[in-house]
Amino acid sequence: MYLYGYVKIALLVVGLVSSITAKSQENLEKSLLWKVYGNGVIDTTYLYGTIHAIEKKDFILTNQVKRTFKATESLVLEVPLEMDEATKKELAKKIMYPAGKSIKNYISEADYTYYQSYMKDTLKMGVIKVKICDMMQPFFAQSLILMEQLDNIQSYEKSFDKMAKKKEKLALETIEQQLAIVTGDSIELQVAQFIRDLKLGKLDSKKEFKVMVELYKAQDLQGLYTYIEKSMSEALTSGDKSGLTREKMLDKRNLNWIPKLEDWMSKKSLFVAVGAGHLAGENGLIHLLRNKGYKVEPVFN
Repeated sequence: MYLYGYVKIALLVVGLVSSITAKSQENLEKSLLWKVYGNGVIDTTYLYGTIHAIEKKDFILTNQVKRTFKATESLVLEVPLEMDEATKKELAKKIMYPAGKSIKNYISEADYTYYQSYMKDTLKMGVIKVKICDMMQPFFAQSLILMEQLDNIQSYEKSFDKMAKKKEKLALETIEQQLAIVTGDSIELQVAQFIRDLKLGKLDSKKEFKVMVELYKAQDLQGLYTYIEKSMSEALTSGDKSGLTREKMLDKRNLNWIPKLEDWMSKKSLFVAVGAGHLAGENGLIHLLRNKGYKVEPVFN
């Protein structure tokens, strides 16, 4: 998969998989909602697989999910959604190129002309949006490009956060930790990969995103996981050098989350809403929790 493809997958995980193996597959029932109990859990905890951005027409929250959410004490998300002004300013710095630079400082004049033409003529982006992309590091620029291809974007995380009201809100990692995952490579390497994808015509991926959305709407966690595996396999064979791997994007994060979840589950009931890509697979949360002795079962509507 090309670097832009990682942005699509990031909507399911912020997750990638480095290879396809029979061992990683688990015959999971089709459900986005899973209950966790036993082994010292004080009250039933629920896992819910999200997609971080989806068009309003495809956004669904069933009554079963709403009832389950209401019955829990605490909401757990990947990162906190509420930020103070200092954090926002620091975040803005990490999203933008350093020292007031733009993509123009990292590519040839010919590539910049091609880039401008592609953004305006092929992707039909407005002048202001293109200027914003000029200043954003590749991963974030590509996220904006994908968002521009979608209509009336909704967020499950923001919806749950709004529904939480007086619930306790917990986060599995900090924004800084999540940003470090996608900005670990040198800017030069990120830009080179971005221009490579652009020249291959791979920044327009609405059709591929639609495939993921259909799998998500079907609540097919295993199908989504297989799609991620296939995409990552294509990345390895196409010469992608972004450095984003399953270990970095999924495995290490899932393993880091387990002790936190175990601690919290022993004290309170949780509604854990994380990218759907984190649930399936050998190192997915469902399998990891089962290996720890917890009962993890699907909740059907």
